[in-house]
Amino acid sequence: MKNQLIFLWRCILGPKLYQTYPSAIPLVSRSDQQPAHLYTKNAAETLSDNVFFALKLSIGILKVTWPLCLIYCYRKGLLSYENGIMTLRIVGCITIIAAYFMLLRGIGRFVNPSYKIFIEEFYKVKSNLTKETRQNLLSKFDFSLSHWQPDYIIESSVVRKLPMISTTKTDLINRTETTLLERLFHYPSLFLGYICVNVFGRRLMFPGSLQLLRHMMERPLLDGRTNLIVRYNAKRYLLHTADGNNIDTIFVDRRESNQTYNGQILVITCEGNAGFYEMGCMSTPIDAGYSVLGWNRPGFGESSGYPGTLSEINSIDAVMRYAIEELHFLVDDIVIFAWSIGGYSACWTAVNYQDIRGLVLDAVFDDVLPLAQRQMPIYVSKFVEKTIRYYLDLNNIQLLKLYNGPFYLIRRTQDEIISLIPGRLETNRGNELLFHILQYRYPLIYNDDQTLTLLRRYICSDNIQKIALLEQYCSNQRELQIRTNEYRLENSIASYPSKFGENFSLLERQRFAIYLIDQYLVDFDSQHCTPLPQTYFHIPSRCV
Repeated sequence: MKNQLIFLWRCILGPKLYQTYPSAIPLVSRSDQQPAHLYTKNAAETLSDNVFFALKLSIGILKVTWPLCLIYCYRKGLLSYENGIMTLRIVGCITIIAAYFMLLRGIGRFVNPSYKIFIEEFYKVKSNLTKETRQNLLSKFDFSLSHWQPDYIIESSVVRKLPMISTTKTDLINRTETTLLERLFHYPSLFLGYICVNVFGRRLMFPGSLQLLRHMMERPLLDGRTNLIVRYNAKRYLLHTADGNNIDTIFVDRRESNQTYNGQILVITCEGNAGFYEMGCMSTPIDAGYSVLGWNRPGFGESSGYPGTLSEINSIDAVMRYAIEELHFLVDDIVIFAWSIGGYSACWTAVNYQDIRGLVLDAVFDDVLPLAQRQMPIYVSKFVEKTIRYYLDLNNIQLLKLYNGPFYLIRRTQDEIISLIPGRLETNRGNELLFHILQYRYPLIYNDDQTLTLLRRYICSDNIQKIALLEQYCSNQRELQIRTNEYRLENSIASYPSKFGENFSLLERQRFAIYLIDQYLVDFDSQHCTPLPQTYFHIPSRCV
């Protein structure tokens, strides 16, 4: 009897089970038919999970709308002692209901043979935690990692700090607070900005963290994990960051593979604002034969916490440290591959780990500020700028200027997300990224109005216009390549701003202005969310 009560208690408090991994990728089943490897809940557990989902969703909505609710209650005179007591009673009733359904869910699990098998193995592993037993369980069962001990822990003493990289505080104040009234309201506006970011701004910028979206994406994410673990023998690891979050990661190891020569290079992927490693950009380097390490940012998938600039850099720092210290990859054997908003964490990594093999940026913007201001009324643009710069300063240009290694940008020519006018190539924010970085790296090439105009004209051109400009300025690309090779031999260590282009004539500068763009830019004729074919992915190399 005692053992049965202990087992019931474990079922009540145990993690949620999603599936038992099959031995092979299952065939596509009918949409109304659940695959056999997915965990089948009974009525008690299904009802309880639906109640808990409704409670979580309600709490999430309340977190977003509490300022409006507070204002409404104040204006209606509802903030009274009697109503406070009534609120406490309602909270007490909800707590009792939650406790009842926790018990009901535990009983449902207790009588479910599949869950009983899982929970027995789960507690056997907890009592004998080794790398082998952990991986055996993670390769057999797919379950919530909220009850799982991290594989790798970074001490809080090494937490990364967030620098203000876009501007100085003085310059920011001078731009956004031009009147005496605006300066008097400096701290109230910062407080209001903090509330806006934490109530709805962060959720709009990182919609993949929304409870409703995660619930809708549950089946595709399970299928994605099944594909990675069963087909590619991927291993899952849980990393504890310096700022206290647990990051769900997955590693596809190709170092011992006989089917590829690229396995010794590790590609670390950084997903978009609604992307997950289960169904994001990991597939591109995997198809190309590289070893790949993917991770879900805080609040995404099975990762804990909330997304934001500080949690983003501490997460990628933990991933990099784990790749170097535990997976034993050299820094110069690591490539960072980022899609969309993941460009921020990728650029930060490149700055802080300068010896990486290279950086690949797919559909990455220059600075989040213009994209944020596009979504808001023009009369709040100063407030938006101040809020972004203080709390969500995703400025990839300023970070890339501090990186001396090789990179290239994949631009989606029909991009509807990071273009100020959807689908218009000339408004793609990747153009501005390339324009500023080339001007910074090669100031002796792009040092006059004619060359800068040519640079912008070529970057914003379609394929037909590009071919015409190439024939006009770069008909003999072999000669240009020889001259860049000679410069690299004379200057073996890359350092920017570069002295390349010293004593060049105007025509020579214009020829190299076009040539250098093609070394950093690859166009992909698609929209923002189209999966990237592996043919567009390669290891970046130093141009000059």
